[in-house]
Order: sequence, then structure tokens, then C-alpha cells
Amino acid sequence: MAVSGARDGTVIVHTIQKGQHMRTLRPPCESSLQITVPHLAVSWEGHLVVHTSIEGKTTLKDKNALHLYSVNGKYLGSESLKEEVSDLCVTGEYIVIGSLQGFLSIRDLYSLSLSSSPLAMRLPIHCVSVTKEFSHILVGLDDGKLIIIGVGKPAEMRAGQLSRKLWGSSKRISQISSGE
Repeated sequence: MAVSGARDGTVIVHTIQKGQHMRTLRPPCESSLQITVPHLAVSWEGHLVVHTSIEGKTTLKDKNALHLYSVNGKYLGSESLKEEVSDLCVTGEYIVIGSLQGFLSIRDLYSLSLSSSPLAMRLPIHCVSVTKEFSHILVGLDDGKLIIIGVGKPAEMRAGQLSRKLWGSSKRISQISSGE
């Protein structure tokens, strides 16, 4: 499936093979407010994670939200965000989020709740990615630096495996090196 987000707040899903329209999703919002879809991601299982932002709202409180949809387009839930998302990616059962306020957050894909306390990077984050072995998080900062964050111990990592023990542990996440 190919998914696109629009400035009018809609998410359009197409098939990859023939480009046929499958469905149009509209994340929940008060009807009087204009929302945009600045970021979205698709998990390997087809879950859609949609980041929406309310246009014209000056405070960050309730301006940004994450919405989750099943592979069939069923709305599964939402979570308000306290910061402005600059990038996000889905890896396994987790959503990795970077913000313009300089926080790196890891959320559970199914509940959208925080898996650990957000990490302060001290500068706005421009992009986030996870290596294919799920052993490191790559964070691009506003000043051009690339921060590489190790997740767990190398002996605990096995190719293609991402366990809740490694990503869900606040102890491991708080012990990572921010490259300084």
C-alpha cells in the first residue's frame, strides 16, 4: 500500500501494484478546526500512524496528535502530544519520534503511550531512523550533527529481533550515550 497525507487533513491509501484508490481516512478533530497531516508512517503489519497538527493554534497544548489505524483503515486510537513532531518512524512495535523542542521519544505502536521518558537532545531534531538490525537509533540535529544511540548490549541483539525488553526498558534508554 502507498499512503499520503494532505494539508486538508485527509490520508489517502492506494494499492502499490495498480495505484488504485483503496480508502480515504480523516483523523478525528473538532469540525471547526483545520488540521494538516505533516507526517505519517506504515508498520510492517500495515498499521498507519498519522501525525496531525491543528492550523492556527499558537500553543502546543493539544495542537499535535498521533492517530493509529489498522491495515483495514479502522480507527484504533489517538494520543495528544506536548511537542511539535519533526520526524517519526515505525520500527517493530514502536514509534520513534523526534521533536523541534529537541526530544527523542519512543512510544508503543498499539497503545501510543510512552515506553520511556523522552531523551533531551538539547537541539531541534530534524530526522530519526532506526538501523535494520534495530541496534541503533540515528538522530539528525539542527546543527548538522548525527547522534547515534545504542539500544541495549550487543550480546542481547539478534538480527531481525526487537524485544520489548530492550525498547521498553527505561533503564536501558536512560543509559544510552548521546555522543557528547
